[in-house]
Amino acid sequence: MPIYSDPKAPTPEGSGELDVTIHASNSNVNSSIANSPLLTKLNNLRLICGEIVNDHNVQLGIIVLIVINAIMMGVATFDFVSENPKVDNVFEKTDQAFLIIFTIELGMQLIYHGWTFYKDGWLVFDFIIVVLSWSFASLQIIRAFRIFRALRIITRIETMRNLVAALFDIMPRLGAITALLLLIFYIFAVLFTQLFGDLELSAPFFSRLDYSLLTLFVMMTMEWADVARECMDQIWWAWAPFIAFIMITGFIVFNLIIAVVCDAVAVIENKDDLEPDLFSGMFENGSKAEGGEGDGEAGTQGRTQDQLEETVVGSDEALVDDLAQRISFVLDSQRE
Repeated sequence: MPIYSDPKAPTPEGSGELDVTIHASNSNVNSSIANSPLLTKLNNLRLICGEIVNDHNVQLGIIVLIVINAIMMGVATFDFVSENPKVDNVFEKTDQAFLIIFTIELGMQLIYHGWTFYKDGWLVFDFIIVVLSWSFASLQIIRAFRIFRALRIITRIETMRNLVAALFDIMPRLGAITALLLLIFYIFAVLFTQLFGDLELSAPFFSRLDYSLLTLFVMMTMEWADVARECMDQIWWAWAPFIAFIMITGFIVFNLIIAVVCDAVAVIENKDDLEPDLFSGMFENGSKAEGGEGDGEAGTQGRTQDQLEETVVGSDEALVDDLAQRISFVLDSQRE
């Protein structure tokens, strides 16, 4: 354990020799730990595991296995598998083999990353899915949720990871839109219950507030024509509140949600281009301009004042033109 001391504090006689002895002993301990054969072997094992499990071909193979496992889970729902014990047993054994492979891959990741394993959200996601697959393997009802193992493909494909990251980034704005949508739902649910609650319809669509909320949710998916016609058979102007609700929820709010999601995805895809184009490039050009000005100042004895002004104006114009091109490129990318 290192010992910290105040360098400004007075040192008693003989303390210098004591500090030298302590530092010498600490260095000996560190060197002995570094040269420990056991720790060296463990570190070599960790590096080998990381080199194997993070290899591009290995990760591509894991993706293929995840896809095959998901397809087999879907095929296992057919009668020729579920009603044939032999075929069903083959599928169960194959699924168990897939789970063992995924567990080995996750264990190698854990060996390589160590305690930093839990700092990576995607690795933690894989860990939770694999652990749950082993934990609920004996429960028939929970085994149906094994298909969620296919979600591990998200952690392997960068485009899917960016999309998920975009969805999490827009949660604050999406929360405000959701609150607006809930308010609209409540207002129209109360309105429809009071207007059409007493009508004799084929089903109790608006007899209670909770029924009205469920009916409005179904109507928001554009399945509203039949309910509207039943109400119009008894009240001719019933089309008006239906059209108002569909216009607000189906066309305005949903399009607003889509716009927010598309904006977040565009920002993530153009993040790498946005920063160097607007900031890094500007700083680089600025440093080049400053360098040019510095060289000019070093040779001012051989230049006139007019030449210096032309140099400065030329560098500023080049900087402005380059920045304008970069901004227009970013705007075009955003529009695309």
